[in-house]
Amino acid sequence: MRPADDIHKSLRKLKLKASAELDKRVHDDISKALAESEKTDSATPQPNIRRIIMKSRITKYAAAAVIIIAILIGVHYLGGSIDGASVAWAEVVEQINNYTKYKCRQRVVREKGPQYPTMQVYHLNLSQRRQEVEDGSIHIIDMRGTDAITVELYPDEKRAVVTNLIGSGPRKDPHIIDMVKRFEQESPERLGTRKQDGKLLHGFRHQPNKYNEFTVWVDAETKLPVEIEIKHLNRGQTIFLDDFEFDFELDPSAFSTDVPDGYEVKTIIEDYRLVESKEITAEDIRSELNHTAYTVGKLPWLEKLIIMQVVNPSSKVGKAYLTGMITDDDNNIIINQSNMHSDYKEGYMGWILKEQLVIEASSGAKLYTHPNSSTAARCFLESFAEANPEFFDIKNLSEERFTRMIVMPDGAIMDLVANKQMSNEKLQQLVESLIEIKAN
Repeated sequence: MRPADDIHKSLRKLKLKASAELDKRVHDDISKALAESEKTDSATPQPNIRRIIMKSRITKYAAAAVIIIAILIGVHYLGGSIDGASVAWAEVVEQINNYTKYKCRQRVVREKGPQYPTMQVYHLNLSQRRQEVEDGSIHIIDMRGTDAITVELYPDEKRAVVTNLIGSGPRKDPHIIDMVKRFEQESPERLGTRKQDGKLLHGFRHQPNKYNEFTVWVDAETKLPVEIEIKHLNRGQTIFLDDFEFDFELDPSAFSTDVPDGYEVKTIIEDYRLVESKEITAEDIRSELNHTAYTVGKLPWLEKLIIMQVVNPSSKVGKAYLTGMITDDDNNIIINQSNMHSDYKEGYMGWILKEQLVIEASSGAKLYTHPNSSTAARCFLESFAEANPEFFDIKNLSEERFTRMIVMPDGAIMDLVANKQMSNEKLQQLVESLIEIKAN
């Protein structure tokens, strides 16, 4: 069955006509999804954090690619007619549906936190992407299988990083038709027209909620986007997409995850399968982490220590290893170690170095502030309470809670969470007590 037949069949099932009523139905769900996603993201130190895709290496260079499909279909048609003529939304969808792939240039500008390089994004289908980054690296993402895979190629260095995301797939970017059906009609601000490269462009600005604002310039003749600007208002981030090409020509081998001959390969395993919360040992942490693992040594004020394996509190997928402590003044302290920190170390360091340095221990370890300290602390404390309610009762959650980031001399990064305030003296003692867990 042709894509157009699918569209018309869906329309008959909806029993709606191209109207304000339909537009309202169409835009509703995605506005809610965007709002909920941004609320979730703001509680974590990562950039746009959307479950598996948004918390894996896929997101590091491709977060905006997932959003593009929604924008392509929905935003630039929110105003109904683009070129002044009457255009039924079903005809618009049918036109877009003729293109199974597209490429564009992607730029991300952030007020603070890790910055992302400009790249050309080639979207072969809803599960395969190729990204050519301005630093010369190439990233291939394939989410078709049960275990998604990403390959980072560094041709100048003949080096490759292969990341296997076990249990994260199969995954797809949002389905075009489904997203369009959920848009809720709101009157976008018309920005008028402008000429660019001999084309007449129509501009629209739309803010579906307090978290997102879209500005779109559309080719009046093709009804396809030319420029898209996406502002994440509560995160100080703007995504710019332009230089669109639809149905580009690129050999299918360009999307292969096979590493070329002669490359030095580093393989990273990230397990996104459902995780059982359980008590573990320090040695268990050492065997699971991609970076140096640490445990807490003896402290005069430490009364009890327990280590738990839980679902990563930040991403809600994958594993995290929480070392929980109870002190002699009834404080609850958590140190979080996970592979997420090692995979995003460069981005994390850019973000951390913009925060305030609280303590530099004699060991060389450094303790930094955290921009979402109270919110992040709640996230970790709630996770520990759920995994081990006898160790920490969520009813005892304090308004004094805070989070710090620990950067060890070898580059390992950990979260430190406390339910109540700690003196700098105790913070320093805790950081200096950290001991590397040696492999047996």
